[in-house]
Amino acid sequence: MKLTSLVCFVMIFVGTAFSQEINQRLLPKYSTEALETMIASNPDQYAMLVYALDNALYIANYSSAKGGEFESIVLDPYELPTFLELNLEIKDQNQYFKIDGVDKLLVVKSKSVLTYEMTKK
Repeated sequence: MKLTSLVCFVMIFVGTAFSQEINQRLLPKYSTEALETMIASNPDQYAMLVYALDNALYIANYSSAKGGEFESIVLDPYELPTFLELNLEIKDQNQYFKIDGVDKLLVVKSKSVLTYEMTKK
């Protein structure tokens, strides 16, 4: 009986410890269970997602005279949200969106760019 109680206590403690590591800003897209699994099985991917929350997006100048067709997006170029707040995903290549109403592009960095930046810090 004591052994069973001890095992249950340890499992609850370990589960709580993993839950405390989860960045709450990822929860709109990922479940707690999915994030716990990611932390355990692919911590580099989890670290990249956490890093991406603050570093995946930037604004670049755009000139229609230079051409280029981009999907448009509506956002305030002076208040940059996270990629999750825009319902975007981090992909294998950079993504570009023309910001409506201004000559600016929203750039979403790729997985490889974000991973490279993380190694430089």
